[in-house]
Amino acid sequence: MAFNWLNEFQHEVEKPDNYAEKTLAAYRLGMKAKGSVVGVRIEIDQDGCAACQEIDVTAVYHPDDAPILPLPDCTKGKRCGCVYRPVMKYER
Repeated sequence: MAFNWLNEFQHEVEKPDNYAEKTLAAYRLGMKAKGSVVGVRIEIDQDGCAACQEIDVTAVYHPDDAPILPLPDCTKGKRCGCVYRPVMKYER
């Protein structure tokens, strides 16, 4: 895949304090505009803590209902490798 480096980067980069707020706001805006985004899912850190391993990776959330990343019990804190991903209309 041409964007593997970007995917790896997003999983490895330290998250800013407002990561969840800004990311979910962007997806919320895409949904409000009746675009192709129909929700969000969480792509977990494969080497992550027990808290992230319990996340249902098949769940689709409205941005208002998505768990806040990093999770409160995450042992990696801002280095958590879990990320939000948009769920697109064509995926449903």
